[in-house]
Amino acid sequence: MRLILGVSCLTVAWVCAYGQAADAPSFEVASIKPASRGARIGCSGGPGTTSPGIWNCTFVSLEFLFANAYGLQPYQFRPLGWMNDVRFDIAAKVPAGTTKEQFQRMQQNLLVQRFKLTLHHEQKEMPIYELTVGEKGLKMKKSAPVAAPAQEDPWSVPKVSMGKDGYPVFPDGRGGMAGFNGRYRWTGVNVSMQDIVKTLSGRLGRPVVDATGLKGKYEFDMTWIVDMSGIQASLAARAMAPDSGPPMAEADSGPTLQQAVQDQLGLKLNSKKGPGDTVVVDHVEKVPIEN
Repeated sequence: MRLILGVSCLTVAWVCAYGQAADAPSFEVASIKPASRGARIGCSGGPGTTSPGIWNCTFVSLEFLFANAYGLQPYQFRPLGWMNDVRFDIAAKVPAGTTKEQFQRMQQNLLVQRFKLTLHHEQKEMPIYELTVGEKGLKMKKSAPVAAPAQEDPWSVPKVSMGKDGYPVFPDGRGGMAGFNGRYRWTGVNVSMQDIVKTLSGRLGRPVVDATGLKGKYEFDMTWIVDMSGIQASLAARAMAPDSGPPMAEADSGPTLQQAVQDQLGLKLNSKKGPGDTVVVDHVEKVPIEN
C-alpha cells in the first residue's frame, strides 16, 4: 500500500532575505557532498520526527532544496535553469529544542552560507483563483469556540486508517490531509479561511485569493480523487520520490478537487488573471563551500 500524507500544518515560514543576520539559526554541523545515487530520494528527520536531531537528504536537487527551504510552490519561484540538474547528499545536526520556524531558517541559512544564494521578489501577472461562497450557500460548519486549545506538536502527523470506501480516515478530533491510490481526504478542524486558501493554492498550483468575507474557524470533511500517474512523474522529476517501481493505482471514480470544494464546502473557485508574488534566484553556486 502506498500512503501519501499531505501537509497537516498549514503555516509555512517565509523568510526571503538578501542575506542572513549574524545570529540567524544554523545547523551545528552540516555535510554537503555530491550525490551518490541510492534507492531513497528525499529528506527525512528534523523537529517533530523520530530523529529530531538529524536531518538527512539523499540525491536531492538544488532546486528542491531551495523550494523546500522557503516553502515555495512551483508557480512561486523562478530558479536558474541548471538547478534541477545538480544533486547532493546532506547530513546535518539539528540543535536540541529547534522549532519549526528555526528549522526553516537553518535550511535557508545553509543555502546562503554554503551556496552563496541571493534572490529578490517580483510581482507577476499569472492565473489565479478567486474563492467566493457558492450560489447554494456555505456548507462548512463554524467550529465551536475552544477555551484552552491543547498544545500539539505542529510537525506531528496523526495516525491515519483506511475507510471501507477507500478514503483515509483521521482519528476523532484530529485533522489533516492524506491520500491513498488517488483517493484524498481533507479533514478540517478549527481551520481559518487563510489556512484554506494556502492549502488550495498548493494543491491547485496557482494562487487562491479569499473573496468570501468569511471570518472565524471552520470544520469540514472533504474527499476527492487525483491523477496519481501525473503526481508520480512530477515527484520523480523533482527528486522527491524514486523514478522507478510500479505505477500508482488510479481511483476509479469521484469528484475532482474543484468539484469537491464547490459541492462539499459550498465555495466556488473562479478562474481569473491577477498579480502574484514570485521569488527570483539571482545567484547560486553550483559547488558549495567545503564542509
